[in-house]
Amino acid sequence: MEFEEWMISEGLSTSTAEKYRSAIAGPLTTWARMHRIVEADSLYEIADTDIFASISEKIVITPEFEDRNLRGHGMYAAALRKYADFLGETLAGTIVANGHFSKQISALEVTATIQSEFSPKDQNDARNKVLREIVVRRGQPKFRKELIEVYGAKCAITGCGVLSILEAAHITPYLGPATNLKKNGILLRADIHSLWDLGLIAIHPHDNSIVVNESIADETYRVLQGKTPFVPHAEDSKPSVAAIYQQWELFQNKSE
Repeated sequence: MEFEEWMISEGLSTSTAEKYRSAIAGPLTTWARMHRIVEADSLYEIADTDIFASISEKIVITPEFEDRNLRGHGMYAAALRKYADFLGETLAGTIVANGHFSKQISALEVTATIQSEFSPKDQNDARNKVLREIVVRRGQPKFRKELIEVYGAKCAITGCGVLSILEAAHITPYLGPATNLKKNGILLRADIHSLWDLGLIAIHPHDNSIVVNESIADETYRVLQGKTPFVPHAEDSKPSVAAIYQQWELFQNKSE
């Protein structure tokens, strides 16, 4: 039985079932891939309840989820909970049996409209871990500082000038200090960096235009299609043509 069909059999309306199905296949999958939580093309490829629980716990702390779930009155949390229930029932998983994950997602639905109590002291370790991850993600300080200078402290693709979310991205994968070269670097906003590493956004090597994978339907990213990225003026800072071609190949492989 398919997920949408199962939800209708559970008493949900056709329109609600379609919204939840679309949420799992669309935004929730996109956010999971953007933040490197999954490599699968769709969350529907995840059939193990424990794995899905682990993935969902990471999705619900992404900024995209927190924002859209709040604005959607808990719709995305509800979609995750329903899919967890679906896996638990149809695949005889353990999540529904012990109720842990369903209760956790249900709690997120409640906090979409009601601020729950918590102790800030309990958050210290988690916050320190997040901050460490941000430092690593931004790139080595010297490399990032160089890119901030040559790119004028703006994202090369979006023009965003919020310094705290700009990251030193490698055009080709990081393979050690030797790849920390300005010609192999590009300053990108955090979410664009994730899409870049996933091969879902690239720079066309022939006409120097931005290209966005067709699977990215969000207008926030679609408007970038065809635009021209910023390129540093200094010759020794311009992106390596060979590196751009390598990234282009990754993009093409993702588009097949």
